[in-house]
Amino acid sequence: MTDAAADHRIAAARVRACRDEIAGQIRAYRDLVGAASKASGMSLTRIDAALAAFEPAFFNNLLIALDARFAQRPRDAAGEDAHPLAEVRLLCAALLEHGGVMTDDETIPYQPSKSVLGIDPGDRVALNADDFEAIAAAFLDAIEHQFRDA
Repeated sequence: MTDAAADHRIAAARVRACRDEIAGQIRAYRDLVGAASKASGMSLTRIDAALAAFEPAFFNNLLIALDARFAQRPRDAAGEDAHPLAEVRLLCAALLEHGGVMTDDETIPYQPSKSVLGIDPGDRVALNADDFEAIAAAFLDAIEHQFRDA
């Protein structure tokens, strides 16, 4: 087996494992929401407010963890406009370096209208479960494509 084939197999296994873990985390979140909405002794307004505060913090942090798993990817892999790898890099930079506000980076081409989530520069990054599911799927598809073409 060539080194490239071995790298592809390892990368494919890492992506599969990551997809499984993400699915489990989203399932756990949705189970929590379901259980909380059925909980007694607390007003639904308070439960909804608590979940509304928790959801973006949870999914923003999951995005950072997802990006960190593949941090070794080449920085120039983010080639074309609104490519999911570039979008995730920008989202993580917003969360880690810009107080959660999407910021332009002249080294990374980005057009919100062609991106997965469509977040404009200047907007706050506050991912919900559906946002995270969409960007994670696109990101992992791009990672798989990158290793397949390597």
